[in-house]
Amino acid sequence: MVFTKIQIIFDLRHIILNLTLGASFAGLIAYEDMSAATFLSQQPEVDSTRIAAVGLSVGSFRTWQIAALSPHIAAGVAVCWMSTRVALMSTGNNQTGGQSAFTCTHPGLGPYLDYPDVASIACPKPMMIINGNDDDLFPLESIKEAYAKMHKVWGSQNVSEKLITKLYDAPHEFNLAMQKDAFSWLDLVLKNKSR
Repeated sequence: MVFTKIQIIFDLRHIILNLTLGASFAGLIAYEDMSAATFLSQQPEVDSTRIAAVGLSVGSFRTWQIAALSPHIAAGVAVCWMSTRVALMSTGNNQTGGQSAFTCTHPGLGPYLDYPDVASIACPKPMMIINGNDDDLFPLESIKEAYAKMHKVWGSQNVSEKLITKLYDAPHEFNLAMQKDAFSWLDLVLKNKSR
């Protein structure tokens, strides 16, 4: 697909207008990810039933978010971004210092849905959520609490086997062992899907 200068200018105006009228950066990212998933699903060389999302760190947040929001995502592997909001809002955590926090904050959503709640909207899709137990950004107990909350949702829909959560002896990274497990699991989950 070729974009014209007029389309690009229109898109930039749309973005600027939305951000100045109260739309959030996180909302814009979610919208762009949904648009990308839709675009990918429409390509003739793509098997639209076997599209997966994989991401590390903020890419992990975007992975479970797009799996929850888009019917075009069949499965996801989210690496090193799962916790409870309360734990991440503690003094000294990167969520309180700006940086990537703006990409993960949907204004007004916090009182109603925690991060594992939003991720659980992806149920009953197959999801692998993995973290390092030596990750300084995500407190270990809050990861476990978030995992338990998600397992309750998949269990309530009788699809417990479709949610894999795992802690690795690792910091904030997607190391070779994690990659091997993730891509082997994706192969298994997606191989039986077809057009």
